[in-house]
Amino acid sequence: MSTDNATQIELPHSDAVRDAVKEILQTACASQATECEDPGSEVLADGVIIAVIAVMGDVEWSIFLGLPKSTAETMAQAFCGFEIPYDSEDMGDAIGEVTNVLAGNVKQVLDKRGVKVEISLPSVMRVQGLEVLKGRGSSSTKTCFGSQLGTFWTGVVAGKSSGIIA
Repeated sequence: MSTDNATQIELPHSDAVRDAVKEILQTACASQATECEDPGSEVLADGVIIAVIAVMGDVEWSIFLGLPKSTAETMAQAFCGFEIPYDSEDMGDAIGEVTNVLAGNVKQVLDKRGVKVEISLPSVMRVQGLEVLKGRGSSSTKTCFGSQLGTFWTGVVAGKSSGIIA
């Protein structure tokens, strides 16, 4: 579905997510992250872990982290210090905690900018691809990163409320 640019919303301060990814990967996983070209769907053939955290307050977003299977395994091991099987419940806990640390760092950056927000607990899913679908009046960013741990994506999704409550 195409989106009319006139209805796009701005994503102020979304650069905080890219900055936080680089810092968290260095401090929590001893790895460097650099922005890279999206390699496309071939890296998703074995599946992907997606973690999402809502950011609510002066900005209203959802932050996501998408990790192909191999990256999820190496990142979880680097973060936790031991091997975690991709298909285990522990994988969801590990990637959820990585995402929680990422969102906490974003919150700190935003606090320093005078932007007040709260964050939700993470939701973690295993899926077979990663494409950000957005409706009218919504916007998203998606950044691909490369690191010693593998390729991964992060970004922000936000939309305007239609005023309809179900």
